[in-house]
Amino acid sequence: MRRIMILCAVLLGARLAVAQNPAQGELFTRVEGDLVRAAVVVTLDPGFHLYHSELGHPQAVGKPTKLTFEGSATFGDVRFPEPHRFDQSEIGAGIFILGHEGTLTLYAAGRLASGADGSDLVAKINGLVCDANGCVPYRQSLKPQGAGDDALFAAFPADLVAPGGAPAADPAQNAASAAPVAPAADVPTADKRIKGRADGELYTRVVGGEVQAALRISIPPTWHLYHTADDLGQDPIGKPTKLALHGEGITWAKPVFPAPKKLDQSEFGGPGAFIHAHEGTLTVYARGTLVAGASGAGRWAEIKGQNCDPSTCVDYEEVLFDRGAGADEVWSGWEQAMGGGAVKAVDSAPESAPSAAAVSGAATSEAGPGEPQSLWLFLLAAVGGGLFALVMPCTYPMIPITISFFTKQAEKRGGNALGLSLTYGAGIVLIFVVLGVVFGSLIIPFATHPVTNLVIGGAFVYFSFVLFGLVNLQPPAFLMNAAGSASSKGGYLGVFLMGATLVVTSFTCTAPFVGTLLAAGASDGDLMRVALGMTAFGLTMAIPFVILSLVPTRLKAMPKSGEWMNTLKVFMGFVELAAALKFLSNTDLVWGWELFSRELFLLLWGLIFVGAALFLFGAFARGSAIGGKRRLGAVASLAFAAYCFWGMSGRKLDFVMTAIAPPYSGGRLGWKWYETGGEWAIVKDDYAAAVARATEEKKLLLINFTGFT
Repeated sequence: MRRIMILCAVLLGARLAVAQNPAQGELFTRVEGDLVRAAVVVTLDPGFHLYHSELGHPQAVGKPTKLTFEGSATFGDVRFPEPHRFDQSEIGAGIFILGHEGTLTLYAAGRLASGADGSDLVAKINGLVCDANGCVPYRQSLKPQGAGDDALFAAFPADLVAPGGAPAADPAQNAASAAPVAPAADVPTADKRIKGRADGELYTRVVGGEVQAALRISIPPTWHLYHTADDLGQDPIGKPTKLALHGEGITWAKPVFPAPKKLDQSEFGGPGAFIHAHEGTLTVYARGTLVAGASGAGRWAEIKGQNCDPSTCVDYEEVLFDRGAGADEVWSGWEQAMGGGAVKAVDSAPESAPSAAAVSGAATSEAGPGEPQSLWLFLLAAVGGGLFALVMPCTYPMIPITISFFTKQAEKRGGNALGLSLTYGAGIVLIFVVLGVVFGSLIIPFATHPVTNLVIGGAFVYFSFVLFGLVNLQPPAFLMNAAGSASSKGGYLGVFLMGATLVVTSFTCTAPFVGTLLAAGASDGDLMRVALGMTAFGLTMAIPFVILSLVPTRLKAMPKSGEWMNTLKVFMGFVELAAALKFLSNTDLVWGWELFSRELFLLLWGLIFVGAALFLFGAFARGSAIGGKRRLGAVASLAFAAYCFWGMSGRKLDFVMTAIAPPYSGGRLGWKWYETGGEWAIVKDDYAAAVARATEEKKLLLINFTGFT
């Protein structure tokens, strides 16, 4: 979320630009026959920087600078000077971005059309200029200002190549580069996909003195690969595809991509924003000229870009070795692509591109960095639920039964009960996992629906009544009798069924925890996650009983059952009741009832934990002993209740409570104890209007993303 907000601040805060842009460019050109050399000089105000053509770190947040030309000339690649590194560690450790300060000069070489003199050339530069306080968009159209100083063109890169393969600078300056180039020592012998969701193949052939290349790139269904930087789109947010071809003594012309598809990005790039991309299988063609005496051996390619689907993006990078000429179908589009030049983009009906979070480069793999952590937290919750279930009144009585059963089994087997004990534990775990998988698969399709949240909320209220002792929850009598009869048998089947007896007889106390665990696991839509959670819960329940079955004498060291177990059970009833309000609040948010406002929600939570504190102090059970631990729990409950009351007036709560409490104040009850941002102008669900108003009032724009479960 922090990366999303930073991206929005960069791209949208830029709208608050001052009248004078802190970057100013000039275009100078020199024409020699049909060859035109261009130099664009950009001068930046002190303290400002302009981002590079590549951002650097894969998670850097910014917008690459792009220089394009219009008019009666076709230009090749643009050469940028060496960039500086700017720290972006506020986004994440080690993140940086590449940019330029002061004055920078961009060079490019082009080929004039027949009869043209270059006077109609226009250079368009598009990027983002930033300082410590924010960013402003930089867009400028430049017309030639003459030939410029000799010193400016004396630094023109000698290796820049104009379309068609001609050297960009004077022939004398390029004499050294005309010698045959030795093949690289690291020419690949097989394709190597470094990362991404695409698969490329390289085919080449030599026709006369020309080397021809065809690259076939296969993209999985629902995914796409962005187009090149020359025509990436209107205010696009995404990484362009870059292709580099290699070979001994080969001068490659710019590759020709097929027609891209137009994907809409107006939801976060502004009205009319779109990006060009490719889907399915595309073939890219390129031609190269052999230097005299060169063999053209050692041909290979490098491709870099970004693959995206509707929900996420991953960087794509692959090294391709030469597979030879390939089949005729590989070259079926050669004449059309190379004869007619670059193919224009397909202006199809715009489709949605991925979210701003995805295209910012924050997601560089298919599994986000937060997923392992959330899984561990979920498993920790499962272990915690198992620990609580172990000390419930209906679980504790199984301890002497277990000891008695295994003492008899050990006597029959000469003291060796290890195999039986492990089977006993495996039975407990297996039954809990089966419960989770069977019932979890029923919950998963509906876990995020408001009706599901309503049902779970009602179930939690019911479970709280069970723990309070107001409702007696018992499994069917026939199931209890069957489990008890089966557990009386000896051997491995008997101990396995002893585990089933534990699960069945403890159902009254474990059902609330199992139900909570299933609801939490199913909300992520992953059945394997539910199975892992139930495994952790079952292991937590099983391990103590396995240990006790191996060492029967440990029974004497166990705390005696009594009032403390009932106290813990009832206290957990208050916790279940508070959890029920959260699920009911989820339904309230989605369906717009506006009944559970922040004030009412925190008030009810505070009252629930006041009730828990009074119970622990003995207010509802006269004559029962109140020990020090129980008093300490009561004080902690009162402190948490006071914290909830304190947050009712709009004071800032911690991160967890901020996520739990509803995000709105007042509601249908008309009870509003605090004002949310009284001095702020709030524009709801109208991005364009919000940008226009912020620009008019010269204010920063804060975008609030709200999601419902």
